[in-house]
Amino acid sequence: MFGLNGRQIFILLMLVAILFAGAQYVPPYFDAYQFNDFVHQEVRYAGTARKTADTLRAEILQKAKEMDLPLMKENLLITRRGPSFTLEWEYHWPIDLKVYHHELTFHNSETGELFENAPN
Repeated sequence: MFGLNGRQIFILLMLVAILFAGAQYVPPYFDAYQFNDFVHQEVRYAGTARKTADTLRAEILQKAKEMDLPLMKENLLITRRGPSFTLEWEYHWPIDLKVYHHELTFHNSETGELFENAPN
């Protein structure tokens, strides 16, 4: 076949399989990195922007929707402890490799401060 011996064909097929798997796995990790960076910035400056928990939740869900991430409102938890809060989120991203189906789970959390009840 095209002047290639069996070993070269095998190596070529393995290279194609690795490239295909990489094309399936790299985008979710890249999107997760970008989303985590966005959330980190939003949480970090939530206090200085005087954002409420509901405003922060809405902005994060909007960004997830823009990035086509499968993040639902139920998977976004904001826990308050006085003026500080912890934001936790988890979502699952299905990977279809035609012969194998895998689901990536992304779970992360950030901590910041909210000043909802602070006087203007």
